[in-house]
Amino acid sequence: MSKKIDERLPRELGEGVLPLHAAIKSPWEKLVSYHDAAHYVQRYQSVVSAALMQAYRILVPDYIDRSKAICKNAYNRLAFINRIPGVAAYQTTENNTHPFCAGNFPGAMIGDAGDECLMMCGRVNDFGSYRAEKELDVCYWDIVGTELCRSTTQSLQACADVQAELRRKGPHLEYHMVEARGCGDRHCRIVAESREKYPMPEHEQWECFGPVATEDQIKYTKEEDTLTESMIFREECGYRFTNGTNWERNPKDSVYPLVSTSNGACYILPTLDDLVREGILDGDEVTRVIKCVCEAAGKAAFGEFFAIEGVRDWMGVPRSIDDGRVAGGYIEMYLQCAKISYEIEAFNKDEVVYVIDRTELSNRLNRMVDAYIAYWYGITKTLVSTQWALWEEPGDCKEDKVRIKIAKKIDKFC
Repeated sequence: MSKKIDERLPRELGEGVLPLHAAIKSPWEKLVSYHDAAHYVQRYQSVVSAALMQAYRILVPDYIDRSKAICKNAYNRLAFINRIPGVAAYQTTENNTHPFCAGNFPGAMIGDAGDECLMMCGRVNDFGSYRAEKELDVCYWDIVGTELCRSTTQSLQACADVQAELRRKGPHLEYHMVEARGCGDRHCRIVAESREKYPMPEHEQWECFGPVATEDQIKYTKEEDTLTESMIFREECGYRFTNGTNWERNPKDSVYPLVSTSNGACYILPTLDDLVREGILDGDEVTRVIKCVCEAAGKAAFGEFFAIEGVRDWMGVPRSIDDGRVAGGYIEMYLQCAKISYEIEAFNKDEVVYVIDRTELSNRLNRMVDAYIAYWYGITKTLVSTQWALWEEPGDCKEDKVRIKIAKKIDKFC
């Protein structure tokens, strides 16, 4: 162990002595289970995404303009991805889509599987050639904003439309978000309908929130019958995801990698890139606003003293430690839960230094690294104290790495 890194028990210590458990470990020997890690990373990314949505709202004040832009990006981006050779065909095989399926209604199977991977548990109430209905009881993205709710409907529409290109001509379903937890509804509900069979007035792309023609067919689940866990975490399902065409996904790949790579930021940041390319927004201003909002969000995360006590207990931080290691340990927990590669260069009472894989941290999103650094800087100020700061320290770090340092720092202009 380096002299710069406090002594830690090796992960392999005691291997084979006690039962093994899928878990991540804090620097102070606290374990977080696979189940809790998956839930944690989804919520964590939704919190950061909610901050990014607020930045988007500052940059584009009009709700309709924001919704139009994010829905346009969501449809075009997912259509482009799904038209990459082999992607749509893989989804056809993955979802066990039968050869006789026609039109774009099999897109509902993609949505169903994606929901389960993201632990947005619920049920398929209808699945046919002219109508499909999915009801969600849980959605970790519900705190981000209704603009995101609209755009996810359009990303699903894109997946469905590209699926239709692989099969014989059939009914074309229009996907609508009839209810959304982000709007305050008890459920999220997608209803897809054939406009040929169920006519409705035309509408703009961003207006993909109901009403729907088949409102009388909607099936509502009583609150006492709702779910709190996806199939992978339910004994009645054998801890496996199974869809309506009997395709199964085992527990090992039912949640990861999607739970750590798909989040609200994946919709917001690409939309901001579009607006910068179109000359509607200034790139430097976008970066500045993201930094300001994420830094404030980080400070707010542990502004209350009970929040500090809660996370210290969660990580098992000894009372004797009250320095940058607390913020470092917190960041390390997220990196592990998100399966982001990192190395520890220093972890002691004077400084904490991590070297993180840039591509994995950014999730291939422009400005995502800047958002995390600003958020973690803010967190350091309240989780530890204002004597401490976090910043990116280039040094001799390679381009594909991010070196962050936590240490005491006096800055008269912060």
